[in-house]
Amino acid sequence: SYAGSTVSIFLTAAFGCLAVYLMINPAKASYSVAPTMVVCALAGYLTAKLLVGSQRHRILLTMLLGLFIGLSVNFRLPNLILSAGYFLFFFVCLVRERSKQTLLQGALFALAFLVGMAPTLLANAINAGSPFATTYGGADAVPPEFSLKIIWQYVADMQFVLIALAIGWTGWMLYSPNESGIRRLALVTAGNLLVNLAFFLSHPLFTPYYTVPIAMLSLWSLLFGSLMRPAEVVDDAPLERAARA
Repeated sequence: SYAGSTVSIFLTAAFGCLAVYLMINPAKASYSVAPTMVVCALAGYLTAKLLVGSQRHRILLTMLLGLFIGLSVNFRLPNLILSAGYFLFFFVCLVRERSKQTLLQGALFALAFLVGMAPTLLANAINAGSPFATTYGGADAVPPEFSLKIIWQYVADMQFVLIALAIGWTGWMLYSPNESGIRRLALVTAGNLLVNLAFFLSHPLFTPYYTVPIAMLSLWSLLFGSLMRPAEVVDDAPLERAARA
């Protein structure tokens, strides 16, 4: 419904086919991936709505976004890192603006995030003796260490294609003309990608789905952000100019 041009219709159709394919493979590799990808789609919409859409209901959108990201932690504990870019964004905004509105938004996002992941905190308290301790052990609990072997496994996997698309699209959005909302979205996505990739590329284990959640959250956010852009900005966008050429 947001696709208002031929190019955007083809873009959303291609992205929809990709999303459906990924719900089969690699989502089948873990019971936690499929619900995570659904939450990533919802969170991507809310991210674009908050940063690129109208200025209405910003508090409600912030709380819903924090709640959904928090809920994803109940599916997979590493989904905790999906919140990194948002916390960085609110922190930088607070340092730069020093406004009560920004402080309120950041605090409500954090509160909603904690409420969303409350089941995990409760389970940790019961099973590990503390809400902030986990039952993870073995290779999952070793210190981070970058390994060329692990990095190469990601490069040779489908995940590399998704991450490359997300990085390329984010870089493109950073240079969007006359639209601060698009740049904010790109900065949040860039921060999220940086933190998540640093975590998983330094993790001693490789799986075919570890970086899929951050890739899909980034791509959904960028897709919705592209479709929500004001018409006058979209008309001058490189994608539209290429299509007209």
